[in-house]
Amino acid sequence: MKWKKMTALFLCGAMTAGLFAGCAKGEEKKGENKDKKEVRGGYVEEELKGPWGEEEIYLGSFLNKEKQLSVYTQKEQEGEGIKVYSYTQQGKDDWKKQEETWVEERIDADTYVNYLLQGEDQNLYLMTNDVVEMDESGMTTSEDGEVILPPQPTYLYRHTSEGETQEVPVESLDLEYQEQHGGFMPYYLGVAENGTIALVEAISSNIVLYDGATGKETYTLPSHQILTNSDGMICLSGNTVTTLGQDQKSLVSYDVTTGEETSHTKVEGAESGFGFLDVTEDGTYYIASDKGISVYKENGSIGEQIYDGSRGSMGETAGSLTIKNFLAAGEQEFYGVYESYPANTFSVCRYYYDKHMSTKTEKTLSVYGLYESGMAEAAVRAFEKKHPEVDVDYQYAMKREEEGNPEDYIDALNTSLLNQEGADVLFLDDLPVDSYIEKGILEDLTAFADQKVKEQTLVSGVAEGMKKDGKLYELPATFRLPVFYGTEEAIARLDSLESVKQFLKAHPGEKIVGAAAYEQIAYLLFAVNYEQLKKEDGTFSQEKIAELLELSRQLIDESQSEDMEMQWGTYFKNRIVSGNTMSPFSGIGMMELYEDTSFTGVDDLYGLAQISLICDVLETQPGLSIRNPHQLYLPGNRMGINASSKEKELAEEFMEIMLSDEIQQQDFVEGLPVRTESLEKLADIAEKGAGEEMFSIGFTGGEMHSYGYPTREQITPVLEMAKEVKTPLVIELSVRKTFLECAEQYFGGTISAEEAAKTLGEKMDIYLSE
Repeated sequence: MKWKKMTALFLCGAMTAGLFAGCAKGEEKKGENKDKKEVRGGYVEEELKGPWGEEEIYLGSFLNKEKQLSVYTQKEQEGEGIKVYSYTQQGKDDWKKQEETWVEERIDADTYVNYLLQGEDQNLYLMTNDVVEMDESGMTTSEDGEVILPPQPTYLYRHTSEGETQEVPVESLDLEYQEQHGGFMPYYLGVAENGTIALVEAISSNIVLYDGATGKETYTLPSHQILTNSDGMICLSGNTVTTLGQDQKSLVSYDVTTGEETSHTKVEGAESGFGFLDVTEDGTYYIASDKGISVYKENGSIGEQIYDGSRGSMGETAGSLTIKNFLAAGEQEFYGVYESYPANTFSVCRYYYDKHMSTKTEKTLSVYGLYESGMAEAAVRAFEKKHPEVDVDYQYAMKREEEGNPEDYIDALNTSLLNQEGADVLFLDDLPVDSYIEKGILEDLTAFADQKVKEQTLVSGVAEGMKKDGKLYELPATFRLPVFYGTEEAIARLDSLESVKQFLKAHPGEKIVGAAAYEQIAYLLFAVNYEQLKKEDGTFSQEKIAELLELSRQLIDESQSEDMEMQWGTYFKNRIVSGNTMSPFSGIGMMELYEDTSFTGVDDLYGLAQISLICDVLETQPGLSIRNPHQLYLPGNRMGINASSKEKELAEEFMEIMLSDEIQQQDFVEGLPVRTESLEKLADIAEKGAGEEMFSIGFTGGEMHSYGYPTREQITPVLEMAKEVKTPLVIELSVRKTFLECAEQYFGGTISAEEAAKTLGEKMDIYLSE
């Protein structure tokens, strides 16, 4: 498998796949601009139009002796094998292209390039590994969840200015050494001026130094825990290596010739380790992150942000882009290299100081939602890039995955909106939309949405399904697709409460679904049969709710899992009642269907990774199929415009950007795109990456299972299914919390099913009356 492309999911026993004062917790991005004086001078981002094509894969980049930018790429040329090219910038749009045969001679279709860089000794270094199929690799996890890697054939080459290429021995790369000490997955490679090689391996918190001639270990230096390929917080300059410290609040430098610490500099905002560090000869540290570029002086304590990343590609590294390299070319010039996930394309940007640039904005557009959204943040950056005269004030109440009570923020928001105040654009997930419509708080978006459907821009069922009495006041920017997968016979058992009851009666002791918790199954049946559980007045049938709870108990009696009960109580349930990151369909069955096809798997598809897993299960078990129950979809990033907004044109344009292909084609793991063009592009992206094992999944203490993107033939039926959705499933926050509270009491044995149903009915009567 290709280790560098791998995203591993490790589980504990079970599979889990300023609006108003005192309320919003999202950081105020720029603040009030009404009295802001015009300031001139600032850094500008410029995307370089290099001669490389979209089919070329980024391998590495560096500044040569003349401080010219060199970019290396790889391309599979039909009939000619793999070609490697270097592009050296001669002028703004002038690049010198050269074929790098010394690299081509050392790679083939079964080789993965880990690193291609220029060492501080001015030699070029290439690190490769042989592709190993996962089922042959023996990759496992220990009982405490630690990844155990198999030996991995890995090679390091040095290419000198005289044109000579030689393999460099490094003891940790030796297969016998790996067999004794565990496999090797590189997460950092650097070479000092004296030839010392610095390596960091996966899930490590140490930099290990090796003699450049003998390959023997010389020193081990403490660093920070590296958990992702997006971590670039280690840098070599001359014979000094600098790293983010173990406290993640300082930069620590070491002399590679002695292994001794030489400086210690405090930094801010680097706790996560996500960012890229470059060090210049004069001891100046530059850090690039999604926030922008910050500068620190060696042994200093006060840093300065010199570039705001919110309006460009650097800010996108919080979402769909990964920063692959960051280079300081001089005091006022920098380069950033970015890779787009999942399209697997790259771009190069130059940052330079423009003394004439104005920082003044003329208008402010306010955007608010209960929950943090990477997609909304990307749209903010795209909007500000298009409209430099507008400042977008985006705020949210709760961070993604944060536990808390969203209702704590809703009351204050309601008061603000009723006073004809509040944000121009509202993200309506878990907000009381029906109440807002009744009180005239939301702008009518019917004409806007109808035009998009007419142009075939949007998936028609997603837009049409949100209409109430023929009008539309909210439009989702994403949607989740709930699916059942298994044999046709197994899937049919979950069609309705009646089909569940009949199966349990005819087949006592048999499972319908995979391992799950009691409340989890009850919530699943509640969601699948949501409309059928309601009476004409909108309240729930107490008789049917009681029946649902009793059937849920029978189902779990056959599929009981202590691990899933623990996961539900400590993780799943909290995510459901305090946010919008999980649904009733999240991850039931999953890996079990690789071995056992007697029951149904359940999941919701909100990105390529989830689609890939389902398609891999179906490929492994050819007799299985996939179905979207009742043409349901779960709308997400539900956009509305405040009827009291003074900036309705700008608000509508912000929605346009949210629905643009630029934003929709990115994978924020928040839902499938509602834009038809972007949804169909998922097949192109999958086809481009098909055959590469990009993900792994497994049980603690067991073998890992790897898989990659599906083929076009596999993914097309799923995308066609997504286009056919018609019925939105929106379980309001108060409804789901009340149902889960009643279910918990029933399964805990404190009340009967009838009493639980009655309690739910009474609370819903109160809710509806309000």
